[in-house]
Amino acid sequence: MLGHRGVRLGITYPEITEMQTRAIIEAACRLNKEGIKVAPEIMIPLVGLVKELSDQKAIVDRVAAEAMKEQGVKITLSRRHDDRDAARLRSSPIRSRATRSSSRSAPTT
Repeated sequence: MLGHRGVRLGITYPEITEMQTRAIIEAACRLNKEGIKVAPEIMIPLVGLVKELSDQKAIVDRVAAEAMKEQGVKITLSRRHDDRDAARLRSSPIRSRATRSSSRSAPTT
């Protein structure tokens, strides 16, 4: 899958991540006020580096907290993948190969 999408779109235009997070959290807060229990899951797609995930997660966490404060509602976000996903990225075989290949010196002519 090539193109400017997933996490890279959010990195280039953080306002998209903010807008989408706000919409999800405000909808969840409205449902919560109506007595419907919700636990939204916000996925950050096509992440290749831990920094990409942590930067976007910081935006999601900040905007979610702001939206809940504005709505006067506290909801629980599903966090079932946070630690596992970051650990998986750190130990990824693809990441390991990329690190090894980038540490090789370029041939001299």
